[in-house]
Amino acid sequence: MIRRILFAATAVLISPVAVSAREPEAAQAIQQLANGIVDRAPATYFALATELYREGQKDEAAFWYYVGLIRYRAWMLAKVKGVDSSDEAYHFWLLSHSVGQSIYLHADRDAASLTRAIDRALVWDLAQPNGYTSKEAFRGQYERARQELLALRQQIKLAPDSFKTGMPSGGGLISW
Repeated sequence: MIRRILFAATAVLISPVAVSAREPEAAQAIQQLANGIVDRAPATYFALATELYREGQKDEAAFWYYVGLIRYRAWMLAKVKGVDSSDEAYHFWLLSHSVGQSIYLHADRDAASLTRAIDRALVWDLAQPNGYTSKEAFRGQYERARQELLALRQQIKLAPDSFKTGMPSGGGLISW
């Protein structure tokens, strides 16, 4: 299931379709992705961020991207073990970088908007249940994922210019 969502999100990122021709379809896709999102796979958040970004809703796209970072990272910490973990780590890297690159390159090139999106994502994630990865059963993993996002927020706040040219260097968003 995760792989299908991953491929769909990646396809959405690279498929060149005119926005004006997509508006009704895009609105429907956004609504379908958003419906029941708290119970969906973490990659769904990246797909939603991608659709919102393509429709020009950059602040909302950044918000859902950061929620996706929290949820995907918590899921990986909680569930991914053994041989398959390298595949899931690669899928996470691919999604976070392909979607994140757009967020960092074009989200108004404004560190303040990125930190506001992170703050919103942290508040929303705390208030919302997760039917995909239990917050109660994996409390420590969630806290670690949230702390990693807080570290990213601090990095953006301290060195905003480093994010205006693209993805952070040195192993991705955070040294995961």
